[in-house]
Formats: sequence, C-alpha cells, structure tokens
Amino acid sequence: MKKNHSTKNSIRIKLLITMISLIVGLLTVLTFIQISTQKIVLKKEFGRRIELMKNNLVEKGKILSDNLARQTENNIASYNFSNAAEILNKTVHEYQELDYIILMDSSCMVYTHTLHPELQQEKLSGEEDLFAASRRNPTIYEFSRNTTSFMEIIIPISVSTEQWGTLRLGFSLNTLNNEILNSRNEIRKKIEEMVLRSVLTSILFVVIGVIIVYILSTRLSKPIVKLTESARLLANGNFTAALNLKITSKDEIGILAASFIEMSNNLKASYEKLEEYSHTLQQKVEDRTWELKDANQKLQDLDKAKSGFLSTVSHELRTPLTAIIGFTNIIKKRLDTFIFPQIETNAIKSQKAIQQIKENINIILSEGERLTNLINDVLDLAKIEAGKIEWKRHQTSVTEVIMNATAATTALIEQKGLALNVDIEKNIPDFYGDKNRFIQVVINLISNAIKFTDKGAISCYAKQTDNKIQVTVMDTGVGIAPENLEKIFDKFKQVGDTLTNKPGGTGLGLPICKQIVEYHGGSIHAESEPNKGTAFSFTIPLRADV
Repeated sequence: MKKNHSTKNSIRIKLLITMISLIVGLLTVLTFIQISTQKIVLKKEFGRRIELMKNNLVEKGKILSDNLARQTENNIASYNFSNAAEILNKTVHEYQELDYIILMDSSCMVYTHTLHPELQQEKLSGEEDLFAASRRNPTIYEFSRNTTSFMEIIIPISVSTEQWGTLRLGFSLNTLNNEILNSRNEIRKKIEEMVLRSVLTSILFVVIGVIIVYILSTRLSKPIVKLTESARLLANGNFTAALNLKITSKDEIGILAASFIEMSNNLKASYEKLEEYSHTLQQKVEDRTWELKDANQKLQDLDKAKSGFLSTVSHELRTPLTAIIGFTNIIKKRLDTFIFPQIETNAIKSQKAIQQIKENINIILSEGERLTNLINDVLDLAKIEAGKIEWKRHQTSVTEVIMNATAATTALIEQKGLALNVDIEKNIPDFYGDKNRFIQVVINLISNAIKFTDKGAISCYAKQTDNKIQVTVMDTGVGIAPENLEKIFDKFKQVGDTLTNKPGGTGLGLPICKQIVEYHGGSIHAESEPNKGTAFSFTIPLRADV
C-alpha cells in the first residue's frame, strides 16, 4: 500500500527559522546592551550635571552669605540697623537666585525680612525659624513651603564674641529644578533618538540577514528536496527513482546522493532475490525451528552438565579447603602462642615481619571463608535444581525467621554504622515451610542491603495480605537501574553489576532465594530507584500446595 508522506516542516523552513532566530536574538541582545550602556552613561552625565549646578549654587551662596555676615556684624556692632537692612534689600534685588534675607536676633525677633517687611519687629515661631535660631555654626537647610523648594543658608551673627542672632539667606530652588527638568528632558530625548536609531539599524540588519539566509537555505535544500522525492518514490516501490538523481557536488549531500543510488540498486537486487526465495521460505523456517529446538536441548544438557560439574568440583574443593582453613587457624594460634612471644620485638624489622605474617594469615582465612561460602552457594543451588535438597517443612513463625536473620546480621549492620528497623504485624499467622531455608533467604537479602548501603537504615517488614505472608527488606543504598531489575535473579549475576559500586559476591545469593521462595509456591521481586534505595519483597502462601 502506497503512502503519501507530506512535508509539513521542510529543511529550508527549519534553516530559515533557526538562522533568523539566531540573527534576531543576537541583534536584540547587542541592541539591548548598547542601549543599556548608553542609558547608564547619559544618566551618569545627568547626575554629574545636577550635582555641578547644585554645587555652584551652594558655593555662590556661601560666598555671598560670608560677605553679608561680616557687613551685618559691623553694622549691628555700631547699631546701624538701617544700613544693614538697606544692604540686605539691595542684595536681594541684585541676585536673581536669592529669594529673601531674614535678619533676626536670638529670640527670633525680626529686624529685616525682605520678603515680608510687615513682619519687622515681630517674633517668628515657625519650625524653620526655631531651627535657624538654634544653629551655632553655618548651616545649609533645605525645605519646601507652598509647593516651592528653598535652600536656606543660616549664618550665626556674633557681636563681641557672643551670638547676637542669625542671618538667613533663602535661595529658591525653582530655577535649579527647572534646569534639572530641562536636562532630564534633554537626556530623555537623546535616549529616545538612540533607541530609534538602534532599532532601525537592527531591522535593517535583520532584513539583510533574512535575504542572505533565504538564498543560502534555498541552495542548500534544493538537492535535499530532490533526494527526498526520490526516497518517497523508492518507498512506493519505484526502484528506478534514483536514476533521475544527478551528483553535482562532492560534499556531504553529494555523498548522500551517491549512497542513496547505491542503496536503491542494492534494494532492487535484494527484492529480486527475495522473490526468488519466497517459495522456499516456509521450509527454511521449519528447518530452522528444528535446529533451534535441537540447540535448545543441547543448551539444557550443557547447563545440567555444568551444574553437575560445579557440584562435583565444589565437593572436591570443600574437603581440602576445610583442611586449609583448619591448619591455618592452628598455625595462627601456634604462632601467637609460642613463636611470636619468643621473637625479639624491639627490632623494627622483626615487628614488620610479624605484622606482615599476621596480615597474610588473616588474608588466607578471609579468602578461605569467602571461597567456602561460594562453594556452599554452588552446592545449594545445584541441589535445588537437581531436586536433591532435603526440605524440612513444618509450621514456621515469621517472627522467629526475621529475628534469627537480624540477629545473624547485627554485627555487619553495626560495623557499617547503619540503623536497623524491624516491623512485624501483630498476630501474624505461621506459614508452612522450611524455617532454616527462609532464615537463609532473609539473611541473604539483609546482607545484600548492607553491601550496597553506606549510610541510612536497613528495614525489615512482615505482614499478611489475603492468604499470603509478605516480607520486605528495604535499604537506602545506591539502588538498581530499572532495566536490570529482572537480571539480578539470574545465576552468577551480581547486584553490583547494575550499580556504580561493585562489592564482591558469588552472584548466587538471589537465585538461591528465588528457588527457595518459588519451591514454596511464592514469588520474589525487587523495586528500586537509583541513588535512593532498593526494596526486595517475597510472598509465600500460608499453606503451600507442593
């Protein structure tokens, strides 16, 4: 059946979108950076301009106030108040920025008020007036009155080393504020012009970039479009579609076209061969099926032979290994009791030799015990698979199984500094099974949990679900990858294979657990999340029908 594959998102459109997005994004970022930088520069310039204008006004006011203060002190000392008032009024008329001058004594009695002459010989009681009268040093004071901002320079007036009163020069800040407003408008106008120029420049570059990208994408996508159309025809069974392709370049597209032509020819040849072989396919399938069955039978025979071989070898290794461990223990005891005490331990070489001998003997014992455990696991698995194991089944307490298993592994748990949590459901019934074998199962699961847990806790739970007992061993270790959860129950497949760390082990503990549980009509499975922990759970019926 032929299919019509429409091209909704062509490579040319994708190239256009990608390149235009890059150009627009780059220009946007550059424009934003340029505008932001210019804004910062202009704002700094505006701030410096404001500061300069204000400093000029303050400096002018200080000079003027100092001159007036000296003249006023001389006039007051000579009781020439009329001359002082004349000078102050004249000064107000000469300086445009100066709004008023107030001369008052220490009791706030006004002697001259250029803005409100009617207040002469009146006492002032306003907040600014009291503040000015309390100054003992020249002070610059800013305040607002009736929507008008003022900067007042307060100069204490002294006569004969005693403060007589205060001279107050009030400068209106409206002119300064107007200049600041004009400067702000000027800066804003510059920013708007700069933004407009930057945007227009960016748009121009975007248009030029779009034109260039469009031309390039068209030239690049044209041979790909032809190749796509030929592939569509080939998919519909037209093996001659590749004949219309012409290789005009030696780049990747040219190589792709050449490979497509070669593939088309090979497909045509393969299709013809398939047609020739189609009438004999069924017979070949049947022959192959018999071959697979035969190979499967041979594999089963080989597996049985392997199990028998491992069982035989394990039996043969157990006796000499037991002797090795026994004699090693005897040697260790004799050395510690009779030999080492007789050696002069003051010499450094003697101490090092004794320490090395002890370490070597401990290694022999440790490796011997590990090899013994491996042999025992191999023998257990071989007996279970061969059906030769002796099961001692009777009513068994779940609590006793878990308590015995946790007691056997407490030393390992404490050695790694882990916590142990045990939670057994109250009044949980007994089940029918081999007590020692289930203790072995729980010990194996707890031991595995200890191997792969560096910190946290090991938890063991037991509860009844319907007519089954469920036991769960949970850890907070490194976890197992989801795709490897089923593989961990295969023979000689260590749990560490699926993890970052790989502690030593036989790879037979979990297969033995599975065989024991399944023999009793139960099931075992694992749930895990990498880097968070693993939970092994097995269920067994209260009464197994086996």
